[in-house]
Amino acid sequence: MRTSFFCGFALYLLLLTGCANGEKVNNDQFSFMDSLGITITDQLLLGDTLSLPDIYCGDPNQKKSDLKGQGINHKQYEALVIPAGSHFADEMANWLLMGVRDMGNDVTLAAFYACSGAGYCVELMTYDRQGNLLDAINARELHLLWRIHLDDAKNDTVFTLDGQFSFNGNQVKLRRTMGRAIMDFNGDLKGQPFWQQGWEQNYIVNPKGHFVLQGQHVVMEKGKVDQYAALDFKSWDMLVCSLHDPAIMDIWNDYTELVNSTYDPDYEYNPFPWDVAQLYNMNPQRFLQWMAAHRGTDNRLLPCFKLPPHNRPALLEEIARLDDPSARQWLTALVNSWDDIPLTKHL
Repeated sequence: MRTSFFCGFALYLLLLTGCANGEKVNNDQFSFMDSLGITITDQLLLGDTLSLPDIYCGDPNQKKSDLKGQGINHKQYEALVIPAGSHFADEMANWLLMGVRDMGNDVTLAAFYACSGAGYCVELMTYDRQGNLLDAINARELHLLWRIHLDDAKNDTVFTLDGQFSFNGNQVKLRRTMGRAIMDFNGDLKGQPFWQQGWEQNYIVNPKGHFVLQGQHVVMEKGKVDQYAALDFKSWDMLVCSLHDPAIMDIWNDYTELVNSTYDPDYEYNPFPWDVAQLYNMNPQRFLQWMAAHRGTDNRLLPCFKLPPHNRPALLEEIARLDDPSARQWLTALVNSWDDIPLTKHL
């Protein structure tokens, strides 16, 4: 992988040069950007697709493409990004506004590129006309090569992952393609992947500006797909979801059936309980309210919801914030009934 120096230097140049030349867009909906010192030009209007240069490795043609957009300063970062919380802003050293788009209902969507020493990601955030943050989703590593055998430097087998966002009206689509392949000495793919699988996640941006996940489905398969690896990456992608809308909980609940039918109970590594814990961390109140409303057998997430012991005091504090006394009582009894071995012990 490239170091953080590459990312920082590239964005430093963008901060020096500012936005690419273009005509100013006369749209009152974007006036909150003007008030922050960000001039929206036609160059900063998002098109129908949003792809990224392949920073780490992959298609050589993508390596030649340039990041386009405008660097943001600390004041702009505090106004536009910090309200999304630490899940989005933590450890991200450099930020770039890639573009904006009118999503209808007076909602503006802004796409940011964030880069740090740990990697990079794309942030999609929605705002009202006054610039108040409505929602955000965080898609880490849209392009990635992941070495399978980390303890064997001579092993060149890798997982590949590519991604692209597309927009149509109030619809947002994330398309992914993953596979297993060989990496050469230059960090590029060598030959054709052994197998590939492509899938799409479809969202709508509702009138509240929330990203509502409509579902995820496979659109392509080549070769004999490693279903364990595919489930791992797809559950990771399902964390690309609204900070607020509870519809994501229903989709995760249904997804457990696919996980349970695929994983061998004796298989040592099942990342799903960890992903559920991550889903909790994104918005604990949303998660706990859903859990309390699903106390019967239809709650298939319940066996996966067991955080490490050191997180338990914070969990009990979140439960105490719930308005419903019966929900507080039930969840408190549930947590106190757990033993000291978390389901995430494999991590």
